Amino acid sequence: MAGSKFLDNLIAGSSEQIQDVRQHIELAAPYPVNVLAVGPTGSGKELIAKGIHKLSGRKGNFVAVNSAAIPSELLEAELFGYEKGSFTGADKARKGKVEEAAAGTLFLDEIGDMPFSLQAKLLRVLETKTVQKIGSEKSIPVDFRLVCATHTDIGDLARQGKFRADLLYRIAVYTIENPPLSDRTEDLEELITVLSMRLKKTEKKILPASFDPEAMGFLRAYSWPGNIRELANFLQKCSVLFSGQTLGVDEIKPLMPNFETGEVSEIAQASLWDVVGQTAINDIPVSTGALAKEKGDFAEYFAENQPLNLNEFISNIEKTLITTALEHANGGVEKAAQNLGLKQSELSEKIEFYGVIRKSYKSKS
Repeated sequence: MAGSKFLDNLIAGSSEQIQDVRQHIELAAPYPVNVLAVGPTGSGKELIAKGIHKLSGRKGNFVAVNSAAIPSELLEAELFGYEKGSFTGADKARKGKVEEAAAGTLFLDEIGDMPFSLQAKLLRVLETKTVQKIGSEKSIPVDFRLVCATHTDIGDLARQGKFRADLLYRIAVYTIENPPLSDRTEDLEELITVLSMRLKKTEKKILPASFDPEAMGFLRAYSWPGNIRELANFLQKCSVLFSGQTLGVDEIKPLMPNFETGEVSEIAQASLWDVVGQTAINDIPVSTGALAKEKGDFAEYFAENQPLNLNEFISNIEKTLITTALEHANGGVEKAAQNLGLKQSELSEKIEFYGVIRKSYKSKS
């Protein structure tokens, strides 16, 4: 089938799990039902949406919106549009993403992070098939296919009253689960081949690196917590440092988050946190010296000429601080951003980049 060939090229892999994903896309695509893609951050849920759009035969645009990356006060305007003069800065009228997706597909990523008040407005759009711009009393008919994605247990959010159950029923008519890369490491070589081809097309000056059999075994043993996105970033890093070369374990070990096993365990993260200091996040001053320590405290890293990847080290510290800030804010991005001295949109982007899982934290007594 033509659809199967398209999906094979779009979503690489021969594992049983990924074949099931492609089969579900083919089953759902021809029918005008709303689809919810579920899976960990970085696993390629947007590819599911693109596959459904392509195979649906809809002639309009594919329009993607990340609900977590846009500040809540701007998300309504982004989705539904606004009239000129409807608020400060609205110097001209603008279509929203819903209207831009007319006759096409609207992909709402991280739908679980959508503000509760906005969920009711989205539900009304789905029920009435119309959209009303901010500052307008006119309802505009819209015909779009909706595909949503989430890395959270959205059913649990609904049970806690943090996500509207009636909206969940609307968006999850058909659910497709996308597996983490750790569950389909047999696809790794095929994924590296596809990602290398894409890298050659987008980065003309870079020749993708390749890996010898021992290195491939090492990569298959790694847990890939950032999934496909982490693999793509890792391949790009290898290709920049070792353009066109075939790498062995000795070359790739220093590029992995953990030098010895290639795994990032909770114990390793805890050890890293011990290094930077278990200071309560609210007590950390917002300054360049917040994590400063005596030089002697870090001397152990260089005692045996052990290579230290500074970028990886700093990235691990940043990810740990973000995770801890979210815990201290009981999962609230706005409060965590304030504690870190960041804008909410900046923190949301970092959460997505590092694949930080936002748990439903219990309030501390």
